[in-house]
This record gives sequence, structure tokens and C-alpha cells, in this order.
Amino acid sequence: MTPDHGHAGPFRHPVRVETIRPRGTEIVLEADAAQCVAIAAALELPSVENLGARYLLMRNGERVKLEGRIEARLQQTCVVTLDAFPVVLDVPVKLDFVPPDDPLLAVRGGESDDGDIDIEVMLNEQDPPEPIDNGVIDLGAVTVEFLALSLDSYPRKPGVSFEAPAAQDEEPSPFAALAKLKRDAT
Repeated sequence: MTPDHGHAGPFRHPVRVETIRPRGTEIVLEADAAQCVAIAAALELPSVENLGARYLLMRNGERVKLEGRIEARLQQTCVVTLDAFPVVLDVPVKLDFVPPDDPLLAVRGGESDDGDIDIEVMLNEQDPPEPIDNGVIDLGAVTVEFLALSLDSYPRKPGVSFEAPAAQDEEPSPFAALAKLKRDAT
């Protein structure tokens, strides 16, 4: 996830890190109708009927661990029929956040002390931690990002399959005539 540096996204819920209790802070988000319309436009969806998330944030010093679920009801456009159809999503979310100067960002990002990329580190790690932007974690942006990542890239309406058009008599290509001349010459 990348910090948005002041860009107002379609769904924002900033949480200051110092307000997160070490034993955990539970936060429940629910997008209102206007936010659902903005999210649908941002993700190029026909509609988002409802979007909610429940997160548990736990702080350890300046580091934060986030676990939770996103639930959404929305419409996607079928790539075969171009009809909108309903989709229900239940998406698990797990993220670690660290201050931008935390050495864990560089190590888990695959950089070594000399600035080279360490492929072995990159292959052995799960997702690297996200940087905390100015002491704030935007749970709305996290929600929209995980929602976007969980959408089917090529959604198909249930029961619809793609059928290739029937083969038509094709005109011979200009190269077919050359190939025939070559065969005839030999």
C-alpha cells in the first residue's frame, strides 16, 4: 500500500498510532451511501451497495499489527455478457505497519546494507510491512485497497460461459498464393 500524501480517497478513516492501545483497539467501519458511490466510481464498478470492515489494531511501541475482515455487497460487470451481477465478498485482512525509518522496511523490502536487492530475502518473506504515514494509518484506504485486490479481474455472471464465434470460411492470405507457387515449383 502506498501513502496517498494528502490525496482524498473515496473512503477515509485516519487513525493516529498513539490512540491505539497496546492490548488492542477494535474499530468498525461502515461506508455511507455517498462513500459507496465514490468507491464504486473509483473501482469502476456498477455499484457498491454496502461496505463494512471490522479491525483489531494492536500496538507494540511504534509498530502496529492489523487483523480483521471486510464485508461487501456490490455489482460487477460480466466480461461475457456485459450485464451487472451481484457479488458478496468476505475478505480477511492482515497487515503490519512500521514507522518509515524502521529498518524492517528495508530488510523485508529486500534491500541489503549496500543498497542492492537481496532476492533471497524477497522470496522468503510474506508481504513487507507498510510504512506509517506521519503517525497515521488510514483504515479507509486499507479497506478500499483490499476490496480492489479481492475483485475478480475477469468476472463472469454465474452460469455464463464464453463461446467462441463459429469459424467462417476464411479468405486465403496473400502468402498462401506464394506458398502454392513454391510447392508447384518443387
